[in-house]
Amino acid sequence: MTNWSEISAIATAIYGVATLLLVVQIWRDRAQRDKYFNIEANNRRLNELHNAFYEAWGYWEAHTRVSLEDKGDVAQAGKLFVALIRLECQLRLNGYKGQADNVGAAIRANLHGVIEPLAEAGIAIGLFPPEFGEVKVTFDE
Repeated sequence: MTNWSEISAIATAIYGVATLLLVVQIWRDRAQRDKYFNIEANNRRLNELHNAFYEAWGYWEAHTRVSLEDKGDVAQAGKLFVALIRLECQLRLNGYKGQADNVGAAIRANLHGVIEPLAEAGIAIGLFPPEFGEVKVTFDE
């Protein structure tokens, strides 16, 4: 004779184990998705920092290479300041407070001293080799 209560108990136990395994699988899947999301967010933030640095460096290079009579272009000077301030903000957001302070102080004091903190920031974020800081860059104006 079939004992339906034993069969029901076994089925309930199997259902419970399957539910527990499903919960564990969902938890592991969520943990893996969170891990990849964090990696992607960090890569995106680092990419924004690199873009800000390259933009600031490019505008600075353009600023230093144009002739003295062309330096009166207000729009170009504005783009340079925006790029440098954006770099300063990105450095702060990414934990490079010392480099951000140096870049900020240089752009607020005068533009002649920007190259050293800019190069220092490039070394700190890994875009320039450490030897780059040993070479003193000077521009004739």
